[in-house]
Amino acid sequence: MKYTHLKANLLILTLCIMVSGCGKNQPKLTHFAAINERFQTVYESDDKNQLKTISQLFYDRYEANDVAAEFQYLLDVSTKDGTERWRCSADGYCQRRTIGTEILVKIYRLERYRELYELVNLTAGR
Repeated sequence: MKYTHLKANLLILTLCIMVSGCGKNQPKLTHFAAINERFQTVYESDDKNQLKTISQLFYDRYEANDVAAEFQYLLDVSTKDGTERWRCSADGYCQRRTIGTEILVKIYRLERYRELYELVNLTAGR
């Protein structure tokens, strides 16, 4: 009887751990900057509330390879692990930019790019 009860508890614990890991786990931003097509920094923040909103907008994306995107904006996204530079198009396609070898494969489409771009002042020239 005790063995069956123990198995049931382990099963419940395992299911709880699996379900808790299914949510979107976005990195916590520590700094964010947006650079327009004229290479001017048009937005920069380290405000926790603004970064939380930006994180939700930026990480709401899906992989969309094999698209012909004209990258014109740069986004600097910083977390406790470091800074990544992303190049983005006016229509919401983004690709992580690497320094050195230009082996860039994955392109992502930001679901809510209009909201993000408006928030970080990348819509003024459009």
